[in-house]
Amino acid sequence: MTTHTTTRDQGAMQTKAERWWDGPWPWLIYLVFYAVPWLWAWPTAWQLAASVAGFAVFLPTYFISHRLSGNRLLVAAAVMLLIGVVLAPVGGGWTVFPIYAASEAGRVSPPRRAIIAIALVAGVTIATGMAWHQPPFWWLTGVMIVVATGGATISRTAFYARTRALLASQEEVRRLAGTAERERITRDLHDVVGRTLTLAALKADLAAKLAARDPVRAQAEMRAVAEVARAGLAEVRAALAGQNGSSLIYEIAASREALGAAGIDAHLTGGEAAIPGDAGAVLAMTLREAVTNVIRHAEASACAIELALDGRLARLVVTDDGIGRSFREGLGLAGMRQRLTAAGGSLSIVADAPGTRLIATVPA
Repeated sequence: MTTHTTTRDQGAMQTKAERWWDGPWPWLIYLVFYAVPWLWAWPTAWQLAASVAGFAVFLPTYFISHRLSGNRLLVAAAVMLLIGVVLAPVGGGWTVFPIYAASEAGRVSPPRRAIIAIALVAGVTIATGMAWHQPPFWWLTGVMIVVATGGATISRTAFYARTRALLASQEEVRRLAGTAERERITRDLHDVVGRTLTLAALKADLAAKLAARDPVRAQAEMRAVAEVARAGLAEVRAALAGQNGSSLIYEIAASREALGAAGIDAHLTGGEAAIPGDAGAVLAMTLREAVTNVIRHAEASACAIELALDGRLARLVVTDDGIGRSFREGLGLAGMRQRLTAAGGSLSIVADAPGTRLIATVPA
């Protein structure tokens, strides 16, 4: 006979307005059992008066208890139980009031407190029936319903609590998934846009230098700028769609081209073909950001790229001979760490003048 407000997950976990059939009204039907004994013996005037007084106290207590919790709810349940005890000698079906008391007590948290409260209600009901020397059938049925109703309320309350917890956890999962997706897009866009704009700027500067003395080559460089821009746009679209993931072979070729455009000698050691595709995709994005940092910050003349497969680990080492500050703590470095950590790998950087050495590993 407990009442609860129904909830529905609408993204923000907003509580739904209570409908009348979820409220306290339907359960009042059980009060008719109070008058069952009067079908055999019509009550006297004082019995009717006492019963009306009991109902006058019970009804507001019952409706108020619907909004209570904790110790206040236990007090309301105790008042309902007391009404039944007082009306026990009146001749009506007084055990309906302990049943309501057990039902409300079943909503108390934690369940252990509810069980103790229901046991007390049952004990008081038994003691009252025996104290007035009533036939066991008269009050034993009420005790059985007290236990059954209280247990059902505890079960239903626990079910609603688990449901609310599940909805809250689902909302948290959605929130974390959204955060992770935003972080992924940020990392991918940073890597894509950074390398694309860096390469486009290098080729545009080169075209400007060649415009006067070698117009044909300057035009070729500008066409290359346009090609880089188109390729970058395609990669941005792929990143937003969650499809960004360049192959290691492609990224090595693009890195050599970018380093060459910046006037930096590129040296490759090891074979990329031996590294599995999943590990290679992670290292490819790491290589992209590492080479971009070398071009933009290192002021290097040479850059060595080393690939190796050591047992179950794929390793990428990028070394430059620059000023030793090519890998500054920022969004790019944070993106590297997050991507490698998510794949079960690691990142270490040694930045000494001259030169910087980056070591990235990922399970193969």
